Amino acid sequence: MKELVESQRSDILIIDDDRAVVIALNKALKDLGRVRFALNAKQAFAMIEERLPDLILLDVELPDMRGLEVCSTLKNRPDTKSIPVLFITSNTETGFEEKVFDVGGADYIAKPLNPRVVAARVKTHVAYHRAIELLEKLAHTDAMTGLANRRTFDEQLAIEFKRCYREQEPLTVAIIDIDEFKKYNDHFGHIAGDECIKSIASALIRSARRPVDLVARYGGEEFALLFPNTHAEGVGMHLDNLLHTIEQLNLTHAPSATHDVVTISIGYSTLTCKQAARLDDWDVVQAADKALYESKEKGRNRVSFAKVDAPSSLT
Repeated sequence: MKELVESQRSDILIIDDDRAVVIALNKALKDLGRVRFALNAKQAFAMIEERLPDLILLDVELPDMRGLEVCSTLKNRPDTKSIPVLFITSNTETGFEEKVFDVGGADYIAKPLNPRVVAARVKTHVAYHRAIELLEKLAHTDAMTGLANRRTFDEQLAIEFKRCYREQEPLTVAIIDIDEFKKYNDHFGHIAGDECIKSIASALIRSARRPVDLVARYGGEEFALLFPNTHAEGVGMHLDNLLHTIEQLNLTHAPSATHDVVTISIGYSTLTCKQAARLDDWDVVQAADKALYESKEKGRNRVSFAKVDAPSSLT
């Protein structure tokens, strides 16, 4: 229970070289979460790399960098752009408020600091930040299985495709389909069908080997796997093991199905860095889908590989 409470507490980073201000802010915010502080931009960036805060309180003038530049840098980084930044300032010049919002600041607090105002604003912005994070997570998660959804797969595929070309590393995609799932649904009903999908989704996510590998629900009874920086040879054995893993779930199939227990068919393909220079990210998915069709044609419950073909415009 203690660990759960700690995980829910906010992480607040104060970036200010005025120790009196840091002490005052720590006193005002200590009940809202864990408070860390940095005396300059260099120290702050190192602490952010160590752990992303939920909110940043930032002085406008730092010894090594202007606060506006720090904020602008954070807002241009994918991992920190959503963190709310509240400026601490005694600057009252005309146009300052516009400068804060121009660089992506969420708000600013004027000196001398009022502890109750500081606490109230921080609490509001942290709550808003968490609500946005939750909505973003829901938008990228399949509600039934808890896996990444099709939108997440498409977005991550585009990212990894660019990485494949940039870092000269291969990219492997696998498409999985539950064999004869319509027969299962027709015999056992849709509620049981949903439970079957959940069971297989859980088995797939448990089998994920690396944090960078993505397991997504592709649609209906189909799943998609994304393996960055992985050659076909490195994936083949893993996919063979997946077939056995699903069989060992011993989910009884419909009497009219080919196999007594629920099985899956898999198709996969690998895009090389050279191909990435002249093809589209969707070409590797189409190749994996072609391989999946081959697995089904050959009797299901098997893995097939297909090379990525050049698009029709290049053939």
